[in-house]
Amino acid sequence: MAVFNKNAIESSGQTTIIANGTYIKGEFKLSSILHIDGSIEGDVFSDNAVIIGKNGTVKGTITAQRVVVNGQFFGNVKAEYLELLEGGVIVGDIATQNLSIETGAKFNGKSTLLDSQTPEQIELRNNKEMLEVDASEDI
Repeated sequence: MAVFNKNAIESSGQTTIIANGTYIKGEFKLSSILHIDGSIEGDVFSDNAVIIGKNGTVKGTITAQRVVVNGQFFGNVKAEYLELLEGGVIVGDIATQNLSIETGAKFNGKSTLLDSQTPEQIELRNNKEMLEVDASEDI
């Protein structure tokens, strides 16, 4: 599980656990780590990590600093770091700066790279680089 090696989850000493066999529906806003082994239907907003365990299922949206999926996730996710582990399933769209998908994981959706620069800024930068190359060739 790569999440605990490089770029380890920063812990404030607090973890919220949704145990296996638990079903919760609603909106969650938290700053602690959220570990889900039960089922959640709704939106999750976290300043920290959301970990969907092997028995966990989430239907909704997740917005978090880090998301680790080892269970099943149906919906859209936006995170700085996203890890889809070997047994994990994501059905939906993802937007992330850093993506890791292990062999054996399943992903069906669209992936978008989150960047501090908008696509327009990247295109302008690329055009500028092309102009600089053209100008240097004339000299």
